[in-house]
Amino acid sequence: MKTIHGAELGILPGNNPFLVRTLKDVFYKLQGTQNLSLSLDPGEYHFYPQYGSVADLCISNHHKCDKRKVAFRLEHLEDFEINGAGSRFIFHTDILPFYINKSKNITLKNFTVDYAVPAYSEGTIVSINPQKMVVEIDSEKYKWQVKDNILYFFGENFCHPLHLCMEMDCVSGGPAYGTDDLYFCTPKQKAGLHPKIEKIDFDKVCFTLKGEEHFFPGSRAGNKLVLRHHPRSSPVFYASDSNDLSLEKITIHHAEGMGILAERCSDISLFKFNVIPDENNPRCFTASADAAHFVSCAGKIKLEGCRFEKQMDDGVNVHGFYSPIERQAGSRKLLLGWGHPEQRGVRMARAGDEVAIMDAKSLTPIWKGYFESVSVRENAVLAVFDRQLPEKLPENPVIENITLSPDVTIRKCEFRKNRARGVLLTCKKALVEDCVFETAGAAVFLEGEACSWYESGAVDSVALKENRFINCAYIPAWGEAPVTVYPKVEGNGKEYYHKSLELLGNVFYCFDERILYARQIEHIIIMNNKYFKTKAYPEQNGRGFDIVGKAFKL
Repeated sequence: MKTIHGAELGILPGNNPFLVRTLKDVFYKLQGTQNLSLSLDPGEYHFYPQYGSVADLCISNHHKCDKRKVAFRLEHLEDFEINGAGSRFIFHTDILPFYINKSKNITLKNFTVDYAVPAYSEGTIVSINPQKMVVEIDSEKYKWQVKDNILYFFGENFCHPLHLCMEMDCVSGGPAYGTDDLYFCTPKQKAGLHPKIEKIDFDKVCFTLKGEEHFFPGSRAGNKLVLRHHPRSSPVFYASDSNDLSLEKITIHHAEGMGILAERCSDISLFKFNVIPDENNPRCFTASADAAHFVSCAGKIKLEGCRFEKQMDDGVNVHGFYSPIERQAGSRKLLLGWGHPEQRGVRMARAGDEVAIMDAKSLTPIWKGYFESVSVRENAVLAVFDRQLPEKLPENPVIENITLSPDVTIRKCEFRKNRARGVLLTCKKALVEDCVFETAGAAVFLEGEACSWYESGAVDSVALKENRFINCAYIPAWGEAPVTVYPKVEGNGKEYYHKSLELLGNVFYCFDERILYARQIEHIIIMNNKYFKTKAYPEQNGRGFDIVGKAFKL
């Protein structure tokens, strides 16, 4: 592999607004390149959106991000590497840092990512009662003002109203017990509380409720508030239609959306890929959503030695998605839609992938075939199949891509103090081994549904082996137990949605009896686990093993 130094191409450390224009020219010329390593000089690099490459993208589980400015645009590359040599990459808001598309054997390693101005803000609760909360917000760190009873935040290239808060405990650093997502109504968001908002000091704002509205009983003075106002616009790493990706020794301190989002990719490895606070500039949040998210991927996904802390959604989420069938367009043609707005425009299949048609309520296949072609149109997807469709479709029909479901291995990873759950697995096969979970919701969640996020599909086997679960599931909205299996399907009494779950040699530190809550899974094996009672939180209702099913071993 040939090595070329960034300095030779004009890629130099420093606060240079025109660096992204240099990157645009460099990577345009590199398209089609093979066997090349780009080695950067150590230092701090700044990336501004104004002169970046422009890409029209529909990124799953993110808000609409067409005409997205891109810093590193890696397209049509093979056997290509970027070595950051320990550098610090500082991005300026509303830029997609890394876009990897239609490439093979890509390695990115040895750098840290942060944003000059984060897409979220934070404050400290000064005083709180059921209907009045005073919050201190550092006006030098986070620019804000109250106008027409709306709290606005300003940053580089943005101005957005506050719409959502998350309270973080000042002692543990994780989501505060006795709280949940705190929504405020805005001109665009109609659901939530209706506070009177007043600026009462240079750094203080007061929220006052009336009527039957109230703040959470668990809220406490001294706790931090994550003030969420920016759209979930783009991840740090967005990969699509690429194979053999490796991200090594990379640390993310903040992301506008997720840490990594991969679509229709196969064989991905994350080694010491961390989403954690910066010790020198600690915030009470890191990524604005999941740390690592994989949609309709295949092959093997491996995570080893990763740390995910204080992100505002799950640690790892692996899934496909169910596409609602809008109408039949011929004997072998269907027009497909998107179940959730944040999937709109995303292509869920490739020619040759196997597909199943099913009812959205039961999610039991009634027909299988193969995609002959898939084309995304403005408001729908035209899918052509290799054989004739059934004469009659189910009442609420959806289709699932059966081919794009990876084998997942998560080993020696840590999941701590994030907003929701640790690992969501709706894939065929997974092993979670020697990991540490300290999550406000379920540590491991097996779901599957075609009514909300439309995330598929059923698991064949999941093994949880020699992990430590520490005081998980203390916020009920995010999981019924440390290990939760809860697909939203109507059983027919004959078949189960999920097939097999093994709990082998794990250690549970729990403040109540709950360990496993399971529905719609055929086989459960529980062997050689240990349980220790703690006093971290008040006990909640629930059995140790709340299982509805007929085939399991203890």
